[in-house]
Amino acid sequence: MLLYFKCDNFKSFCDGFYFNMEPEKITELGYSVLGQKINGKSVRALSASVIYGPNAAGKSSVINAMSCLRQIVLRGNIRDAEDDKTQDHVSAKMAYAPFAFQTEPRPIGFDISFVTNGMKVRYCLSLFVGAFLQYNSNRYIDDETLYINDILIFKRTRDAVTQLSVKSISNYLNVGFFASDESGAQKAMSSNITEDALLLTTDFFSFCSKKLVNEIQEWFNKQFVIFNSSNRIRFSPSLPGDGSGAFVDESINRIAQEAGITGGTFAYTNDPERHRSKLISLWQKNDESFGIDAEKIESNGTIRLINIMPAILAALQTGSVLAMDELDASFHPMIVMNLISLFHNDDVNTKGAQIIFNTHNPIYLNHNLLRRDEIKFVERDKETKSSSLYALSNFRTNGVASVRKTSDYMRNYFINRYGAIEDIDFTDIVLEILENAEKNEN
Repeated sequence: MLLYFKCDNFKSFCDGFYFNMEPEKITELGYSVLGQKINGKSVRALSASVIYGPNAAGKSSVINAMSCLRQIVLRGNIRDAEDDKTQDHVSAKMAYAPFAFQTEPRPIGFDISFVTNGMKVRYCLSLFVGAFLQYNSNRYIDDETLYINDILIFKRTRDAVTQLSVKSISNYLNVGFFASDESGAQKAMSSNITEDALLLTTDFFSFCSKKLVNEIQEWFNKQFVIFNSSNRIRFSPSLPGDGSGAFVDESINRIAQEAGITGGTFAYTNDPERHRSKLISLWQKNDESFGIDAEKIESNGTIRLINIMPAILAALQTGSVLAMDELDASFHPMIVMNLISLFHNDDVNTKGAQIIFNTHNPIYLNHNLLRRDEIKFVERDKETKSSSLYALSNFRTNGVASVRKTSDYMRNYFINRYGAIEDIDFTDIVLEILENAEKNEN
C-alpha cells in the first residue's frame, strides 16, 4: 500500500513533487479509502489516483520517477542498466534523469513511504549523477535513510554510516547479529561503503538484516508494478501441457464479451519466432477452425484491453500498486470508469490494491467517481520550464476559485479554474504553412 512518493530534480520537475496517496480530511466516497493497523495506529491510503495535464507538462515524468526508484532499488546501485527490458529509459540511462534547465548540477531526491507485511517503510535516497546528459560524471549517493514504523534504522552519507539503530527490528536481524553489535557494524559498514551502491542492498543486507531487505525488495519487485508505456504491454502466459495447440482463456473472453467485443474467440498459442506465446483470434468457417494473429485483425483498443486486464486482475489478487502511463489510450471511457470502480469496490478490492494513471480524458472529473484528493494536476511553467503537481483537494472550498465536492469538475477544468490546461489554436500556424506552400508552388 503506497502512502506517498516524493521526488526532487527529476526530468521536468526542478523543485520536485509530492504525490500523496494518504486521504485528506474530506467527507466523500469513504468506501474508496484503504486502511490498515500498524502497531495499533491506523494507516489509510487512497485506492486510486488520476493525473491530468497538457502534453509535455510532466504527467509521464511522475510515473517515470516511480519506475526509476524501483529499478535502482532492484539493481542496488545508480549505475546505468545493461539493458532496457522494462522500457524505462531514464533509469537505464541515469544521465536523462536530472532537470535539464539548471545552471549547476545537484542531487536527485526520492522519498517513498509504503506498507508491507504489517510494517510501515520509509526509504529516502539522494543521489548525484551530474548534469543532464553528462555521461562521464562521478556518480555517488549523497544520502540514504531507512525508517521502519517511523523509527530511524540507518542513515548514510556519501562515505559513512552516520547512524545505525536496529533494536526495533530485532525479529529481522541476521543469525548471530545482535543489537549490541551496532557500533562495530556501523564502523565496518562505513569503511566498506561503495559510493554508487545502496547501503540497503549491500552492507546493511550482509551485516544486519537479509530478511528485512528481502521484504523491501519484494515489495518493489512485485507490489509496485509500473508500466512506463501501457501501450507496449504484451501479456504472454505460459501455456499448459506441452504448449502445442491453442489455449483458450475463458476469463479473458468473458471480459471481452462484457466490453462489447464480438467476433472470434481469443486464445494463446506458441510463437516460435519470438519464443513466447501470442494472442490469436479463433474463427470457424465451413466446419473448420483456424486462428489469426489478433494484432492483424483486432482493433488497438481490443488488443490493449486483453493485454492490460491480466495486470489489473493480478493487482487486485495481490494487493499491488499499479501505475500506468496512458492507461486509457484507445479505451472507451466506460471501460476506464469501470476499472476505477473495481479498485473502489470493497467486495472486489479485498487486498488493498491501488491504481495510478495519467489521462487527457476529462470525463473522469466527476465527484461521483473520484474524490478530490484522488484527482491530481500537473502543469509546466513556460518561463522556468519546470513542472508542478497539485491535487484538486488543495483548492479552497470557498471564494472565486473554490472547489466543493458537488462542483462540476469537468466544466471548471475547461474554463481553466484549476490550471493544467493549455489554450491551443493552430489556425495561424497552419494558414502560414499553407500560404507558403502555395507561394512555392507558384
